[in-house]
Order: sequence, then structure tokens, then C-alpha cells
Amino acid sequence: MEQLTQTISNLVGILLGLVGAVGVGFFVYGAYLYLTASGAPHQMERGKSAMMTAVAGVVLAMVAYGVVDVVMNAVVSPPVTPGVPDPATPTPTPG
Repeated sequence: MEQLTQTISNLVGILLGLVGAVGVGFFVYGAYLYLTASGAPHQMERGKSAMMTAVAGVVLAMVAYGVVDVVMNAVVSPPVTPGVPDPATPTPTPG
């Protein structure tokens, strides 16, 4: 089970890095479109749209990473047992 979780963790890390790199590249492309628009409203809008889409994609990837992390921890970690004493066993008295 440990190998499976490590493999999934590595795969998620690689994919997150890839999504981050693509997101940065797409943001740079949108910034280039915006800066070279020379006042053309259509191209400026395309550039802004590309930058906002890149930011949304990276944020969505981060949220997905968080969800995967929570699910993996819930599946792998042992269940939480509350520290409630058993009423049938007497508690030692100090003294």
C-alpha cells in the first residue's frame, strides 16, 4: 500500500509541475498578446482572456492537488480513535 501511495503522490507531483509549466507558458502568451495589441481591442481582450484562463487553470490544479491529498490521507491514515476511557475498567487513584 505504501508503494501505491508513493507512486500516486509522485504522479500527482509530476502532473502538477506540468500543469504549472503550461499555465505559466499560457500566461506569458496572453501577456505577449496584450502587450503587442497596439490598442486593438480584440487582441487586448484575447490577451486578457488567455491570462485569466491560465490563472484559473493553475488555481484549479492547486485545488485538485489539495483534494487528492485529503483523499489520500483519509484512505491511508488509520482511523481516528477518540481517547474516551472504557467505563468498565476502573481508573487508578493517585495516592
